[in-house]
Amino acid sequence: MRVLALLVVAATVLAGGEAGARQRALAELRQLAAESQRLSRAFNLVHEIVGPSVVSIRTTERQVVLTWSGRAIREVEAGEGSGFVVASDRAQSWIMTNAHVVLQTDGRNGFVRRRDGSWAGYDRLRVVLHDNREVEADYAGVDVQSDLALIRIPVGELPVIEWGDSDQVHVGDWVVALGYPLGVGYSATAGIVSATDRSTGIYEAVGGFESFIQTDAAINPGNSGGPLVDLQGRIIGVNANIVSRTGSNIGLGFAIPSNLARRVAEDLRLHGEVRRGAIGVRLEEIDARLAAGLGLPPAQAVRIASVDPFTPAAEAGLQPGDVVLAINGVPVVSVQQFRSRIAARRIGERVTIGIWRERQQLTFGVRIADRAEIEAALAKAARELVARAIVLPVFGCRVVPDEQGLLIVQVDPDGLAAEGGLSPGDRILAERSLGALTTAQDAQRLAALREGIIQVQSGRRTMWLRFRG
Repeated sequence: MRVLALLVVAATVLAGGEAGARQRALAELRQLAAESQRLSRAFNLVHEIVGPSVVSIRTTERQVVLTWSGRAIREVEAGEGSGFVVASDRAQSWIMTNAHVVLQTDGRNGFVRRRDGSWAGYDRLRVVLHDNREVEADYAGVDVQSDLALIRIPVGELPVIEWGDSDQVHVGDWVVALGYPLGVGYSATAGIVSATDRSTGIYEAVGGFESFIQTDAAINPGNSGGPLVDLQGRIIGVNANIVSRTGSNIGLGFAIPSNLARRVAEDLRLHGEVRRGAIGVRLEEIDARLAAGLGLPPAQAVRIASVDPFTPAAEAGLQPGDVVLAINGVPVVSVQQFRSRIAARRIGERVTIGIWRERQQLTFGVRIADRAEIEAALAKAARELVARAIVLPVFGCRVVPDEQGLLIVQVDPDGLAAEGGLSPGDRILAERSLGALTTAQDAQRLAALREGIIQVQSGRRTMWLRFRG
């Protein structure tokens, strides 16, 4: 009996211990849940603040149908996407979305043109507001290089989004994607920033800008054009595309940075087109081995391959071989990122470019110029280059000597050079009897020959050509 009593006491103690542990676990769980509610509340507030600015965009095409009674016109749903209000006054509002939402595409990441060369839109645009009002919309402007568009609706005093600074976005930041995916209605999904400065090649066909923010927040067909926002309710990207083998979200979503989108939205609203600037440089990416040889960390880097004369870059003192470290203090690690950062700036604005030159870090202030100014500078440089070029009368071309050879700067359309398929930008590297050709004297010696065999570089090809004058 004593043994049995001891066993009963032990079981009671054990049960009491388990119950106590459960109570302590439950208390801790409740405490952690209460703390996590603060994060949940942040997501609630993002929806409350940004949601009313998010809209659904539906596109319609008119088709001619032949029937027994004659021809009939019917409207066919073409697609659905998302957008958000970027400006609003008493009478109307402007909505940003993706160009591929409101323009016809060719199925190969390109856009369809009309016979007059303009981009082909849809016959009808309809916008469904957050309160389910449906209104007709018209085009305010499109920019296919950034895959962004602005449409206008005759409804005023709508809530407007707050722009965030996409240059301050970091991997691991919480984000919320808002939009109207797959026709199921307004939805919000959450995730983190998975990467920045991503390029997918989707805009190569139009020479577009690719410096995407990558996120694992669920983005599906229909989310295109909707906002990607931070936990302060500020838009840091425009949801644009996904990478998927199934056509649905697998955690690889991409958004256009807000700094570029904001610049495009402002230009489209004010001018109906984007006035994009440049500074006059050509760039190349260098690998880790070359970067280390220059005294830089073994990370992806951007080097200036050439500087166009008479441009802001030349005026500021930038030189070929300079490695770009940062723009306005924000690191630059790819050519696409550099292009996107410059494209996000207004013409006439000045930017600070950090440079690595001869193992020293330097800073230059550079003005953003209009494309027309850059083209005028290039034309002026070309005229000066031709004026000081050496004439090769037998070949029917003009050349300028440099360290690599004799650069062809002008070709007579009726001369031997044109007949041999040469064009400005090609180089004459050598002549079989004269050897390498790199100086003005070499050019004069070549000009005196009536026949011979020359080595020519055209793009990446090198070939030997026989000539006889």
